[in-house]
Amino acid sequence: MFIERSAARIRLMRTLFVLLAVLPCAGLCGWAAVRHSDVHREAMERRFEQVIGLPLQIGSIEYVRPNAMRLRDCRLSTPSGAVVLVAPAIEVESLASEFRVTLGRLDCTPELARVLAGLAGEWLRQPARFPLDCVVDVDDFSWRQRPPAAARGPQAEDPLPAGGHARSLHVECVAANGSRAVRVRRNSAGGAAGDEVRVVAGRLAGTDSGNAPTEPEAVRPWEQFDEGSLEVHGTIVEPLPVTMLETLAGLEAGTLPLGEEAVVSGAVTAVLDPGRSSGSASGRIDRIDLAAASLHLPHRGAGELLLAIDRLEWNQGKITACECQCSVSRGRVGQRLLDAFVSVLGCRPGPAYRSLAREEVRSFDDVAAVLRIDSAGIDLRAAPGRTGSLARIQGLSILDEPLTPAPLDRMAWLLSPPGTVAVPASKATAWLLRFFTIDAPVGPVGAGEAGGGEFSGSSPVQAGRPLQRRGF
Repeated sequence: MFIERSAARIRLMRTLFVLLAVLPCAGLCGWAAVRHSDVHREAMERRFEQVIGLPLQIGSIEYVRPNAMRLRDCRLSTPSGAVVLVAPAIEVESLASEFRVTLGRLDCTPELARVLAGLAGEWLRQPARFPLDCVVDVDDFSWRQRPPAAARGPQAEDPLPAGGHARSLHVECVAANGSRAVRVRRNSAGGAAGDEVRVVAGRLAGTDSGNAPTEPEAVRPWEQFDEGSLEVHGTIVEPLPVTMLETLAGLEAGTLPLGEEAVVSGAVTAVLDPGRSSGSASGRIDRIDLAAASLHLPHRGAGELLLAIDRLEWNQGKITACECQCSVSRGRVGQRLLDAFVSVLGCRPGPAYRSLAREEVRSFDDVAAVLRIDSAGIDLRAAPGRTGSLARIQGLSILDEPLTPAPLDRMAWLLSPPGTVAVPASKATAWLLRFFTIDAPVGPVGAGEAGGGEFSGSSPVQAGRPLQRRGF
């Protein structure tokens, strides 16, 4: 028995098979080949480079789900060619109004921190270049003072920091109601709340994402800021290396010469205007190296300093109030600095003010002082329970606290090298005058050296302070 066969029907089925099976399969294979080709990878590199503005190398690309890709063996470089980021895998998901980036581990070096901080600043100020919101998640984030050696391979192969606790990082770059904001959160060990920094551009200060004020206007040193200003709220719970703070704040390396081991923690609220700023801060700086901090000062010291800042306020770039406590356990200081504290700030010599051998470099067992700076001047006091002693050795006081506060211009006197004009006589005093308003009248720079005139600022409290510039 034969089955009737139609040539037209056979041609139709063959055509449908080619159109619905062979061609889609060939197209899918071709599309997959293109997606895994070097041409596509290089095109994606150029696309990401246009967004971030830095050279990016991608080893391979995997498409894990719709609108999501995993970039393998990524290397981010600076325009000079220095590699600042080596990541074994970065997952990128593109949504309608949001861009998500996920990393497993990230060791942030100062070079990488500077790049990321610059990129966040560009996101805040260039909405046309970054029209989408961006969310970045890092499962384990840590600070690294120095970049890992190239021979050590990808960062993911490094062991966890001491303690073994992963600290996640969450970054949000969002735009709403005419403002743009960047929020960074880093959890502490065990997932507890940790560091958080919020930077907002383009709205009234003192308001949240809506219109309600976050603080009473009476306690704010500013009223509003324009599109060129930034509102910053930061809380650092886990101590952050000072070198990282310099980088994140946009300062040049070495601006805060406190030593490589110095770490900072605390809170800050400020409005940053172009060329000026206002705000308040509190916190502490541990493990300050006195040798590094005094490297460019006329008087040298040695030891490890702890500085606890109870209150720091500034307005229009000038410090208006400062209350801090400092303590040093065992160190050395020059006798000339002790003499300067006596003659300039009015401190009183203690029983151990001079050694029997008349040493030029003095050792001490501890230093503990409380410093207050405001419009009234410099108020230097010993820590409670020390009966007025600022520095001691073998139970004897080397230096006692002054009886009265000293005018603010005395700080510039203290930082001036011997034999020079006090205000401004050096880079240190010039830097100091940038941050303090000294109302005391001062003579013209160099007038004393040229004609032997007297300094026209405040008169010294302690006897023996030379008034002529050549005597100073």
